[in-house]
Amino acid sequence: MVLSAQPLIIWFWLYWRIFSVDDVLFYILFPVWFIIGLFVFILSSIIVARFFLFFANLLHKPQEGVFTRSNDDKDYCYWSLRAIIRKWPVWLIRQFSLPFFEILAYKILGIKTSFSNALDNAWVDCEFIEMGKNARIGQGSLIMSNIIVSDKLIIKKVLIGDNVIIGAHVLILPGTIIGDNTIVDSNGLTLINQKLEANSIYSGNPAKKYMTNDAIKKIEGIEKFSLTIDPIKDIEKTFLREEVKELSVPFHFYVITGFIIIAFSFVIPGILFFIVVFGLVVPHLFNTPLILTTFLNPKPYFIMISTPILFIGLYLLHLFFVALFTRWFYKVADARGASQGIYDRNLDESSEALDYYHFRAFLLKYPVFAYSRSPFPWLLNWELRFIRSNKIGKNTVLEETFLHSHINFGKNCYLGTSSHITNHLVDGVYGSENLTFIGVSIDDNSVLNSITGGLPGTKIGKNSTLLPSCTTIKFDKLGSNGIYAGFPARKLTKEEVLKYLGGEYSGE
Repeated sequence: MVLSAQPLIIWFWLYWRIFSVDDVLFYILFPVWFIIGLFVFILSSIIVARFFLFFANLLHKPQEGVFTRSNDDKDYCYWSLRAIIRKWPVWLIRQFSLPFFEILAYKILGIKTSFSNALDNAWVDCEFIEMGKNARIGQGSLIMSNIIVSDKLIIKKVLIGDNVIIGAHVLILPGTIIGDNTIVDSNGLTLINQKLEANSIYSGNPAKKYMTNDAIKKIEGIEKFSLTIDPIKDIEKTFLREEVKELSVPFHFYVITGFIIIAFSFVIPGILFFIVVFGLVVPHLFNTPLILTTFLNPKPYFIMISTPILFIGLYLLHLFFVALFTRWFYKVADARGASQGIYDRNLDESSEALDYYHFRAFLLKYPVFAYSRSPFPWLLNWELRFIRSNKIGKNTVLEETFLHSHINFGKNCYLGTSSHITNHLVDGVYGSENLTFIGVSIDDNSVLNSITGGLPGTKIGKNSTLLPSCTTIKFDKLGSNGIYAGFPARKLTKEEVLKYLGGEYSGE
């Protein structure tokens, strides 16, 4: 036992001789200081956002109502400004599974909520939302106090009572009032101004009451509303046979290009960062003695003001290099990749065009993430135009969602949170399927709300609106000036629009 401990003792002795006590303490405490610094960074982002929100609200007080989606409408302009101010800190706090810290951030940003609530990675608007105690919001759900329909912005307060449970992927639209002890099943959707009774269970799209909470206390109540499945006696076991295919784009080329786009984009900004820190900040600020004449010298104040601006400039430089390197590789992949059409994905045959199609899609993943999750999400439009993967019209807004290539928008369009418009679809079974690769065209002034979907070949006319949870089929053609809902997307009548929007707007 003594012999086995000797190498460990020798290692500790050498370590102690080589490194000083300060070095040892640094490496021990570095993770702690790093975590503390991370929390300070997030908290400072939230406080700065709240600071700007205070002045924005001072200039124009937020209010409920129906407003025109135009730069001439003050309520619309200030709503857009408030959304931009909150976007970065909200994204930051959602990256950490720390419920107390997340609730604290939401309270600072404007939600009336309780620390007893759990949001479970849901998306919650940060104004005109009031939640009671012990509420549970399922993963992927959206609590929306605003919605865009055609040329109108509707803002209405959402009230959620005590002990409410909202399942996964539920959409709660503006004006919804949910009573205490109520449950909304997964994938449900409420209408604007819909009132959900207390002690009830709702399900469907739109949500309808189908039982009370009392029924679940009885076994017969559960059996009545549960899904019964006949027992399967004989299960045939099938195995998918793995087939090996030599790729036209080798796997290591994915690794190399991904490394270049991510790592090399930090090289020049990183060098400049060290020049700023060790050539400007450290000698002229950190090493300046704290004496009376120091406070009279304007140089430290100039450095403190200019340093954050320089750091922001370096971050923007990093984003530029991400777009630049992606554009180079995308140009090569686009020249060799598949043109739009329908392709046989027979795994026995090598298809160079399809391999480059997949490689082209891979190239967009990090750049879209880097821009849309940055403090400057509006630069995503510029990036997609610069890479030449999409056509994005002037004043088009793309919320937090992933965008494929060949999804083209006209002017003044809107794409809501968690929407998915795709340029491809796989048809068939494993080993013998086809790939449909056709772009999507969205004309001027069109609105695709949260959790909307569009399949390849879709064409959406001018001034069209897809309400939340609406999805098109392949090669769908939606006319101009219509309001659509459901799957497949269906144009609503005036009466249906009024019902869906709670009488707030008729669509005319």
